[in-house]
Amino acid sequence: MKKGKENGVKVEVPRIFPKGLKIFIIGGGRACKALLETIMGDASMEVLGLAEINPEAEALPLARQLGIPIFEDYRVVLDMPQVDLILNLTGDKALEKELRDLLKKRGRQTEILGGLGGRLLWGVLGRKDYLAWTDPLTGLFNVAYFYRALEEEIERGMRYGSPFALLFMDADNFKDINDRLGHLQGDRVLKAIGDAVASSLRSADIAARYGGDEFTAILPETQVEGAVKVAERVRKKVEGLGDSLGVSPLSLSIGVAVFPLDGVTSEELVRRADWAMYQAKKMGGNRVFRLGVGKEPPAFFRVEDALSLVSQKGEKDKFHRSHSEVVSKFSVEIGKALGLNRAMVRLLRVAGALHDIGKAEVSFGEGAWNYKEHPLIGAYMLRHVPYLRGIVPMVLYHHERYDGKGFPKGLMGKQIPQGAQVVLLADKLHHILEHEPQWRVGDLLKALGEVEKDVGAVDPQMIEAFREALKSRPQDQLLLAF
Repeated sequence: MKKGKENGVKVEVPRIFPKGLKIFIIGGGRACKALLETIMGDASMEVLGLAEINPEAEALPLARQLGIPIFEDYRVVLDMPQVDLILNLTGDKALEKELRDLLKKRGRQTEILGGLGGRLLWGVLGRKDYLAWTDPLTGLFNVAYFYRALEEEIERGMRYGSPFALLFMDADNFKDINDRLGHLQGDRVLKAIGDAVASSLRSADIAARYGGDEFTAILPETQVEGAVKVAERVRKKVEGLGDSLGVSPLSLSIGVAVFPLDGVTSEELVRRADWAMYQAKKMGGNRVFRLGVGKEPPAFFRVEDALSLVSQKGEKDKFHRSHSEVVSKFSVEIGKALGLNRAMVRLLRVAGALHDIGKAEVSFGEGAWNYKEHPLIGAYMLRHVPYLRGIVPMVLYHHERYDGKGFPKGLMGKQIPQGAQVVLLADKLHHILEHEPQWRVGDLLKALGEVEKDVGAVDPQMIEAFREALKSRPQDQLLLAF
């Protein structure tokens, strides 16, 4: 990782190039100057030459100062077998195609990074805003930069007909690693996975940390077969890290999508790659999967869409509408009783309303969803909405039981997010009281007694805390009515 300074503070530049890279640059304009300024003094990288026909080009004085050979004809690179990467910063696609053809005739496998790659380098390095695009833990690009790069690659694909592939990667059972070994070791594992992903890709590829234990990669000029091969290479490399990190087994589930076969928009591609990753995980993890033709995953939801869906379904099923509203209300009451902060209570309000969103009438392939999959579907539908990510664990785990006999993961005790247990308790209370037109404090106290009969479902300390809070209020106080 290249280190530099920004306003006198040491920073790290994203891991765009591997160490010891020998590069040849075509184009001596502003982008080239910015690149040379950034890599100046980096002994791990060597610029073997710069091709530029304009003697007044902006980067030439700095190139001379650094002792970089300058050429008028870029074809001189054909006689430099030691070059690892040719960086085309001119934006000239015809030049790039000609050079690729010439290298192929000579049997050379030298990588050419141009078009998108040149723009990315200018956007990240030239404007010196790379800190905003970098994940501080792994040194990879972050999710904001990933989406920017994805849109750039789609634009290039639409203009020139170039295919590319998208990988979505998730560490299997990473929560268990954090719970068992602690978050410091978990961070060490994430960094090692990031290193493994980056070192498995070509210099033209883009690796990013999507968030948590999820990673993505954009593979320009790559079809289905090539993408699957790269994904398998990444998977095997990560699988081999477990013993050295003391966290065996360690593995990734990887989903693959390819432009334009699987979509021509960022939403379509991310949706298919992400759902393919879920399917890989569902099949046991540690595998690569791509959705077949005609297999459509559920759509992503905005919060407006999700609430609208609950309302529309409620028009056909009054219980469903009222259930969502009551669970939302009860979740807020429980959260307040537990002394949770206002931000958490707001999340509980939304999680209660949307906890069953996965029951939307969606089918996939053959037949309909299994009931026990609705938390997974709900979490999937909400996870890409930035302002709803906080409720995803509550939706995903709201059917987990304190005794470990719930679903979808079989978590137990304190492994279950507190918000998920709150939603489960609220859900159970309404199922007990569903036939009543209104609910008073005394009704909830009686319902809590019924919940306790289902031993092992909900944290007993949570039940007791809610009971004590209710006892301090008038028993005939009206909480909710329909």
